[in-house]
Amino acid sequence: MTAVTDSHARRSLLVKLVAAAVLMFGFSFALVPLYDLMCDALGIGKIRATTAPATAVTLAPHTLAIEFVTTNTEQLDWSFYPLVKSMEITTAETYMVNFYAKNNTGHTMTVQAIPSITPVQGTEYLIKTQCFCFEQQTLEPGESIKMPVVFMIDSALPEKYSTLTLSYSLFELKQETASAHTPGELTATNRGGRT
Repeated sequence: MTAVTDSHARRSLLVKLVAAAVLMFGFSFALVPLYDLMCDALGIGKIRATTAPATAVTLAPHTLAIEFVTTNTEQLDWSFYPLVKSMEITTAETYMVNFYAKNNTGHTMTVQAIPSITPVQGTEYLIKTQCFCFEQQTLEPGESIKMPVVFMIDSALPEKYSTLTLSYSLFELKQETASAHTPGELTATNRGGRT
């Protein structure tokens, strides 16, 4: 009787463990689309190919204002700001703006900038051909750097969006995270694109 009960308990446990493994496996596949949906909803960290415009419609260029904003966590003792706070620009023209960063700590640090656009609808129309956010930045103690962003706004941006805000948040990458990616991997995954 005990052997039958033990056998039944083991079989029940095995079924539960297999079911849990299948659920975890399925959930791992659901994470990527869930992450994409969250990024779409929040308009953060999106990178698109620069070869295709946001829409096939070609519209006449128009002017708008673009503002630049930076933030970093309280624990990150870096100076980080745009050298130009805002610009009046014309769509379909290429512009460059520089950002300044300085490591105010006594040790070498690696950081990554995460971009976002406000309003979110402008995300599809901002095309970056060069950006410091495409790769990690490592600075020695007290070292500073000017980091360029080369961009244009697609003329298909509806004129009702007269002002866009391009924001960058700076995050420290711990040594294990920074060394987990080789420079080739970073270049391949972050080359060019829309934000």
